[in-house]
Amino acid sequence: MQGNMLLDALTPACRDYLDERLLIKPITAGEVLLDVGNPLQSLIFPEDGLVSVRIQVADNRFVEAVSFGHDGVVGGQYLLGETHFPWRAVTVISGRAAWLPLEDFVEAMQRFPGLEAGVKGGLARLISRATRGVVCASVHTAQQRISTWLRHAHDRVGDKSFDITQITLAEILGLRPATVSDACSRLLSIGAIDYSRGQLRVLDAALLQSQCCECYEAVSLDRLMSERARA
Repeated sequence: MQGNMLLDALTPACRDYLDERLLIKPITAGEVLLDVGNPLQSLIFPEDGLVSVRIQVADNRFVEAVSFGHDGVVGGQYLLGETHFPWRAVTVISGRAAWLPLEDFVEAMQRFPGLEAGVKGGLARLISRATRGVVCASVHTAQQRISTWLRHAHDRVGDKSFDITQITLAEILGLRPATVSDACSRLLSIGAIDYSRGQLRVLDAALLQSQCCECYEAVSLDRLMSERARA
């Protein structure tokens, strides 16, 4: 059973301290973990599944800024001076997450200086990915963007299949459902994925990656893990 990468990187003493205070529970696809304006009362560390952080646009749609799984944290904006969550965090693929009450996080930072640096590092990587996503949406095709999103999702959920509808994927990426349908049909036809009744499974990760833009490798989970190993 995998854990959250940010928590797993902490010292044993810090992790033991936090483990007594973490509340681990399931997160379900479609569940809003934090909404716009919600007070930051806990930090949420996904351990499995996928969370999408979305920004509200003028027509009241919510379009994804960044998604992450066990490599990220919801609510880390507290370290940037935020007291309320500025966006919407929604579970896209069901899994589980660990909740850490904010008061316990603040106390732990005073006891273990490395905790703040670790969470800030994770937050910085998410901001970097979100920035890359802005460029990606401007210069890459819908086929590339969809393939890249699915490849990132596969990295975070592993070989198991996961539930996601084409409507959800269209909402996430700000695309027309017909565009997503055409892209998924192509990936299905070349044998990269299997998709039926809203359930998707990556059959050939390398083939799927060949349909991605360069943004996949620029912010891939493999690259993150390599950078951490060298640190």
